[in-house]
Amino acid sequence: MTTNNSIETQTINMLRLLSNQMISKAGSGHPGIALGAAPILYELYANQLVINPQNPKMINRDRFVLSAGHGAALLYATLHVAGFNISSDDLQDFRQPYSITPGHPEVGLTPGVEATTGPLGQGLGMAVGMAMAEEHLRANHPEVINHYTYALVGDGDLMEGVSHEAASLAGQQQLERLIVLYDDNNVSLDGPKNRADVTDNIVRFQSYGWQTLLVDDGNDLNAIHDAIEMAKKSDKPSLIAVQTVIGDFGPFAGSNKAHGTPLKSSELLDLAHNLNVDIDNFNVPANLLADMKDRIMRRLNREKQPSLLAMQVYEATTATDKLKVPAINDELKQQAGRKISKHVLQQFAKQLPSLWGGSADLVASTNAEIVGADLFNAQNRAGRNIAFGVREFAMGAVMNGIALHGGTKIFGATFLAFSDYMKAAIRLSALQKVPVIYVFTHDSITVGEDGPTHQPVEQLMALRSIPNVEVLRPGTANEIALAWQQALTSIDKPTILILSRGNLGTQGNEVQASNAQKYGASEIIHNEQAKINLIATGSEVQIAIKVKELLPFPANVISMPNLRKFQSLEKSKRNNIVDEYAAKNVIIEAGTCLGWREIAQDNGLIFGLDDFGMSAAPDIALRELGFDAHAISARIIEDVK
Repeated sequence: MTTNNSIETQTINMLRLLSNQMISKAGSGHPGIALGAAPILYELYANQLVINPQNPKMINRDRFVLSAGHGAALLYATLHVAGFNISSDDLQDFRQPYSITPGHPEVGLTPGVEATTGPLGQGLGMAVGMAMAEEHLRANHPEVINHYTYALVGDGDLMEGVSHEAASLAGQQQLERLIVLYDDNNVSLDGPKNRADVTDNIVRFQSYGWQTLLVDDGNDLNAIHDAIEMAKKSDKPSLIAVQTVIGDFGPFAGSNKAHGTPLKSSELLDLAHNLNVDIDNFNVPANLLADMKDRIMRRLNREKQPSLLAMQVYEATTATDKLKVPAINDELKQQAGRKISKHVLQQFAKQLPSLWGGSADLVASTNAEIVGADLFNAQNRAGRNIAFGVREFAMGAVMNGIALHGGTKIFGATFLAFSDYMKAAIRLSALQKVPVIYVFTHDSITVGEDGPTHQPVEQLMALRSIPNVEVLRPGTANEIALAWQQALTSIDKPTILILSRGNLGTQGNEVQASNAQKYGASEIIHNEQAKINLIATGSEVQIAIKVKELLPFPANVISMPNLRKFQSLEKSKRNNIVDEYAAKNVIIEAGTCLGWREIAQDNGLIFGLDDFGMSAAPDIALRELGFDAHAISARIIEDVK
């Protein structure tokens, strides 16, 4: 154990006081973890992490994810002391508008922050993804990538269901360079942990195939250090349970009140006295800063740098600027959207060696795999197909971690109805601006006899409502090809591909698809005298074409694969595609009507579905639920009279 007056103890106690000053000045935050887990953060940054504060995005850095994101103040204080570009003023601006020290960590905003965390459990999932990316890239680029991934989790993280999914996957994958430290204080926000959870997390993680280690005194820096060193030697992922005292040294030590109660001025003074640290307006003694810098730089200077050739090869594998869109023949056009997507994926996979991904145990149905490629596992880290298992939420969180790590392009697939399981991860994809590719098949009531449990109704529009997400529901084969290209070339937002189980039809061509990608919508059939604009998405475009053929008056048929993109256009550009004055707008989409009125206008018609589906063959389900071309055309004719 370190002595009370050692430079290690002085720095740890400075981190405790500094983070609590930040919280008290802001009037909100989480003092408990800052006081209890400070030795863990100190050990990581002072003695373990290979990082460069002057180059936070160094490719081969160790990654640290604060899954317990409410400990943001402690993380910012540690990053400040470690030499990252976070000033004393930044610390004082904790939780203030437009500061780089927000209430929970946000990647891309604060130097040194690797992931946006706070929604509990997801940070662990992202750390698993980073560790998988490291293994995959080290197999292909051993001279460039060779590092560890660390995470700090709390009781709340481990209660969340996603932690079970992610930890199970990590054990199955034998991610030996993943080290998770568990702030084991037996207290949650509402009270003692056992009022809601009696899980033995040591036994639980052992059952997943993890190595588990115990540090019974959270202030024993030597024990924490030794446990991490032991974890590095394991051939399994490691969970280190560090038994801490929430709010240690503070007025609410050991109590749930320590979790989120900022200390008053008098309590801060008492804390400083207990820690033997002076309060000095957020200033850190120079000798503590110099010691931390020296420790970090000594490790960094021991690192072997990759050759220029190795770096060039590494960077070339992720280049997307020369991707060629695969040709689509008439035979392929007649197939289901998921099968067209499979063909397109294979062609892009040949061009982009860094592309990999998988499905939530649904490859046979989603067709989202790289044919001929090996499975990624402990025996073959170069494999390009991932068996995510029936773990939709973890799949989303893991993909976020893979994307945050960098160096590869990642996709993951399931049925659209099951996107609800991973909605929180999709939201974090958007918030973190990571180009994850979500492939959701079985996109409507044409799923058929599996019935309403598998037939999405509200999911599509719900996904469209998330900011900074490209939601694409292609209505032609060429639109699918361009949708994949758009997804693969995205750099700052996730893309969701919505694909059909049933056939799409041969409509459309490359020019039409290009316009649809550019503007969010484009005409497939045009008539200057049109009285009706038939606007559809996905496989309903075929229905729109059939309706057009049944109408006694001319109509346009418009595919709208990207509703949000179309809505963002200037009004003049929108009118070039959907002339709101020349024709009545009719929407055909086998999902909720909510959100379509703006396009339909007051006098338009919406053929949608605001109830659940039914267990029936696709053609019967369409007919019974109002998507029969004859019924739609009859309703339009009646409305136009």
